[in-house]
Amino acid sequence: MKVKACINTDVGKKRKENQDSSLIKVANSGKLGRISFVVVCDGMGGLSKGEVASCKAVRAMESWFHEELALMQDLSDDKLLDTVERSWRRLVSKINGDIKRYGKHRGISLGTTMAALLQVGRKYILLNVGDSRIYLLSRRGIKQLTQDQSVGNVLIQCVGSSKAPDPEIIRGEFRSDSTIVACSDGFWRKLEDEEIFRALCPQMCVTSEDMLDQCRSLFDVAWEREEKDNITAAALCMEF
Repeated sequence: MKVKACINTDVGKKRKENQDSSLIKVANSGKLGRISFVVVCDGMGGLSKGEVASCKAVRAMESWFHEELALMQDLSDDKLLDTVERSWRRLVSKINGDIKRYGKHRGISLGTTMAALLQVGRKYILLNVGDSRIYLLSRRGIKQLTQDQSVGNVLIQCVGSSKAPDPEIIRGEFRSDSTIVACSDGFWRKLEDEEIFRALCPQMCVTSEDMLDQCRSLFDVAWEREEKDNITAAALCMEF
C-alpha cells in the first residue's frame, strides 16, 4: 500500500494565535503492514489557552501511537481494533482530566475537540469529540464519517472543560483508493463537500505536494468567504 500525506494549518486572518494542533504518522509494522494515523484537535476559541489544550491532546495521541500501539502489533485485526477502542476511551478520559487539572491550577477554563483515525490494512477506526470532522473521499464521492457534537456554534462535548466526554468511535473499511481528510471547523465551515472532493479526491492526489497545494487553495477559498477562525486540514491518500 502506498500512502501520501500532508498537513496545512494557518492562524487565519483574524486570530492572533493558532489554537489548532495536528499530527500524521505513517509506519511499517511487521504483521500489520503499513499503518497510518491522523489527528486534528481544535482548541476552544472562546476559552483561555485553547492552544495548550489541543497541543496536550495531540502529544498524548502521539505518545499512544509510539508506545501503546506498538505493543498491539501481534494481535489479529479485529482483536486489535477492540483493544484500540478500549485504549482510546481510557486515553480520552486521562487527557480530559489532565487538561482540567491544568486549568484548575491556573484558574482558567480550556478545552479542545479531537478527531482521530487509525488505518490498519483496509480497516479503520476513528474517534471524535466535538466538531472537528473526518471525511472519506473515494470514487464513490465524499462522506462525512464523524457526526458534529454541537448545536449551532455551541459544542455539546469537548475534551478538558466538561465532565469526561463520551467519544464517538466508528469502525469501517476502505473499498478502494481513498483520501481521508481530518480538519478543524475553520476548514469545513465555508466549503461545500463537492469543493473538498474535487480538490482532494484520490485522482487529484498524485503527490504529497499536489495535496498540499490543493489544501492551500481551499484555505484561500475559505478566507475569500470571510472565515475568521484558524484553519487546519490533514490529508492521507491511500492506494490499495
